[in-house]
Amino acid sequence: MAGKNRYLDALKENYNTVGIATAVALSAAFLNPLPLVAGLIAEAAYLLVVPDTKWYAERLARRSDADVERRRQEIKARTLPTLRPEMQARFARLEEMRRQIDTQAQDDKAWFREVLRKLDYLLDKFLMFAGKEAQFRDYLQSLRSEVVTERQRGAAGVNRPSGSRSGSLGRAPRRSETEDADGRRSPFNDRAPDFDDHAPKAKVSPDVSDRWATETVTEIQKHYAEERARVTQALEDRPDDDTRAVLEKRADVLTRREEFAGKIGKILTNLQHQLQLVEDTFGLINDEIRARSPEQILADIEEVVLGTETMASALEELAPLEQMIARVGE
Repeated sequence: MAGKNRYLDALKENYNTVGIATAVALSAAFLNPLPLVAGLIAEAAYLLVVPDTKWYAERLARRSDADVERRRQEIKARTLPTLRPEMQARFARLEEMRRQIDTQAQDDKAWFREVLRKLDYLLDKFLMFAGKEAQFRDYLQSLRSEVVTERQRGAAGVNRPSGSRSGSLGRAPRRSETEDADGRRSPFNDRAPDFDDHAPKAKVSPDVSDRWATETVTEIQKHYAEERARVTQALEDRPDDDTRAVLEKRADVLTRREEFAGKIGKILTNLQHQLQLVEDTFGLINDEIRARSPEQILADIEEVVLGTETMASALEELAPLEQMIARVGE
């Protein structure tokens, strides 16, 4: 397939198409087939020789690298402004390491070309995963705000009808609303630790990020479990058939929402670890690029690429889920 593409690319080169067009035009102008025959002979020789030369292979490689860079800049322009400052800084560090690795490989550029292409692929995936991480993180935050709002409504004595919909996103609670009913401060802030506008813009460690996701999901699931327990108690009071149908449906919705929150939490945690793995891989390559052969380095990168592709495929399967989350955030 690579050979076919190389010959096709050579055939489409501007100078080649101009040459063929010139031969056809001369034959038509002089009503003589010789220019066309000469052009076809030259074309055959061109296709037999040029596509297999080192010069043309380098030309295609440079063109491919330029296309990759252009696509990344387009993705970067769309995605980077949506990320937290901390995540933007992490991506900037990766780009800087990519430049350092490229500089170290200048003495034998062709030897490291495949290494650099794998790193370019990981850069693209880092941007993609960072965008998904922000999306899922914001969604968990909206669920957390809903839980706090429901808790405060209960503490204020505002009773919800047992058949009402549990799931509409309430307004985000004010900072003062994050206290428990007994006046103590809730251990869960409305926002993730690194979302605080007034907090220092230091890098948040993966452990802290994992803990936030785990604690947030635990709090959300606890709320749904408590709501479901109240619905179960209401069912034990033997209501009429219509009310029972509503309560049973609500219990089912609460169960599904509890499971859904757990699923989002696991995806978020996996994304955070995948992002960290990409960063660690860049650091390892930057450390060892002079001490190890490209074959050894490629073997390390390939393992990360395979894991990255698995995560990307899993996210593609969640496309309907992401569309739903996007609609909730509008």
